[in-house]
Amino acid sequence: MIKVNDKLQVVTAYAPGSSANFAVGFDLIGFAVAGVGDRVTLERREDDQLHIKEITGVVPEGVLPLDVKKNVATAVIRKFLADYNLPIGFDVSIDKGIPMGSGIGGSAASSVAAILAVNAFLDAPLSKDQLIDYAIYGESLISGGVYHGDNAVPSMFGGLVLLQSSKPCQFVKLPTLGLYALIACPEIEIKTKEARKLLEAPYVIGDVVKQCANLAGVISALYTNNLSLLQDTLEDQLIEPRRKSLIPGFDALKEAAKNKGAIGVGISGSGPAVFAIASTKGALGEIAKAMDNVFLERQINVNYYISSLNCDGGYIESKVEK
Repeated sequence: MIKVNDKLQVVTAYAPGSSANFAVGFDLIGFAVAGVGDRVTLERREDDQLHIKEITGVVPEGVLPLDVKKNVATAVIRKFLADYNLPIGFDVSIDKGIPMGSGIGGSAASSVAAILAVNAFLDAPLSKDQLIDYAIYGESLISGGVYHGDNAVPSMFGGLVLLQSSKPCQFVKLPTLGLYALIACPEIEIKTKEARKLLEAPYVIGDVVKQCANLAGVISALYTNNLSLLQDTLEDQLIEPRRKSLIPGFDALKEAAKNKGAIGVGISGSGPAVFAIASTKGALGEIAKAMDNVFLERQINVNYYISSLNCDGGYIESKVEK
């Protein structure tokens, strides 16, 4: 029987950002991004109510809902408490480190941090495997009800993951070969729902076959440590051609990064973030300079994050007991 730990009063959980799709793996592959993420703090109340105390961080005031039924973090908590009939309430504080519409999994990170935090209040906390469906549910509220775990799963578990199913969640962790990623986040916003509309028209079967071949090539390259094959096949035939117009200068960005040694370049999630993969962390500095020149020409400010493809997933940052 699931019971609440009566001693715990305050818990803070952290979940990293993530990059979805990995060029060839639309709604299937994603990796966690170090150095950027969301925090959720739960303070126990005397009653069984949920209340959003504050939302701080990089998101402007008033942008995210304070209504516990509409905010993804509290929606996840509400569902968990209802499913297990837990008579406990919280004051919720959300510290957003991930900008809205940035393409690095902000809603997924908030959902992961929220479910990790509420789970910590149990006498015997559930495993991450038992929690991940809640995080994917939270992300689906932003995606128009579409269940895809390629942000939530890497945010929860870390590393580079391949989804076999998002509902229920089944996945495998892929080899990362010591590779690094540069994530460029231009200060423009793309809404996931709007980006998905660009994908509604039918695809040519030949393009689908080529995408399948590239996906198979990427998986094979990771398991055989074949960077040449990875470079040849980490190329999106389906999504990128339709979405790249949302990111000013995308073709020039891609060319500039590859000229500086990037193994592959693609759109992170629905954008506007762009990722570049390199075999060494040092190579990413020159790639960033090349990409930055393209953004500067278009007067677009951009933030950069450098991450191992094997960085850690979400975790409990702190606990306070009576």
